Amino acid sequence: MNRVLVAVEPKHASVSAADYAFNLAQRIQAKVFFLMIDSHPEVQPGTAADSGGESALQEELKSLISTSSSREGVKVDFYVASGQYESELINFIRQNRITLLVVGFPAADQQEATVLFLERLMRIKQKINCRIVIVSEKISSIS
Repeated sequence: MNRVLVAVEPKHASVSAADYAFNLAQRIQAKVFFLMIDSHPEVQPGTAADSGGESALQEELKSLISTSSSREGVKVDFYVASGQYESELINFIRQNRITLLVVGFPAADQQEATVLFLERLMRIKQKINCRIVIVSEKISSIS
């Protein structure tokens, strides 16, 4: 069975990556894993450093998962990890025998984030044995 992982960072979540994973999983009858990695576990909820965005994102993902997991043939698991992003992701891929990693590409207006994203992805790619799909956010225009 194919095993698709959607890697999620609280500050750079990609709904398009989740949609892509669900659509693909339905076509190939794969299991979908969501892994939200909190790289800043020292931030306590309710403190000035906690904007509340992470819990809102987590709830949004859970909602998307619950509505999308009702699709025929799609099994979904949701995990939250705390620690260094690269090592947590690499360990999860190895331990769960992931066959496809789906990640969201940073927004077009985040040039510095894009460079860091690509550098990190190249380091990760060297340490895993699965395919990687990079998904851009869908841009909607209002006429």
